Amino acid sequence: MAKRPSEYSKQQQGNVTTFHVIPAAVPRFTTIIGFGIFVLVIGLGMMGDSGGAAFAALLMGAFCLWYGFTRDLRPKEHRGERTFRVSPETIEVDGKSYRVADIHRVILRNGITDQELGVEMTNVSASAAAGMAYRAKVGLVANALTFESGGKATFLAGGMDETTAYGLQHDVCAVIGFK
Repeated sequence: MAKRPSEYSKQQQGNVTTFHVIPAAVPRFTTIIGFGIFVLVIGLGMMGDSGGAAFAALLMGAFCLWYGFTRDLRPKEHRGERTFRVSPETIEVDGKSYRVADIHRVILRNGITDQELGVEMTNVSASAAAGMAYRAKVGLVANALTFESGGKATFLAGGMDETTAYGLQHDVCAVIGFK
């Protein structure tokens, strides 16, 4: 799993609870990192024979390493910390306020698969490509808390593992009186 798990904190101020969510660190794309190391070693071995091909191999290996260490497949809103406020009457997020009476439900949705949590997800096959395996690994830390109001979903926080997402959902629903 990720090196840094997701977490959230809550602070009570009167009848308003402020939630601060820190997303999990993204898993590294180890297959492409391994390939990058392999290509770098090949490029270093070719240094004396052909400078142009060796240079191209070194560039390709360096790119693979950079990509493997920095690639984050999660949607942009899942990558950063989020803060929102919840009271028994309203939810405030991104400068907008939503009345609890207008909220239909509070749900957990995965940012990679765009499916609600609780839906059974299985791997396509044992011989799935490395890219698909990495996507599945990132999907474990791409869960988001949203609510629906007026036929529209509103994003509260994302980049969470399942445990953090369920805990946050429980605490938000407790504040607004949802069961």
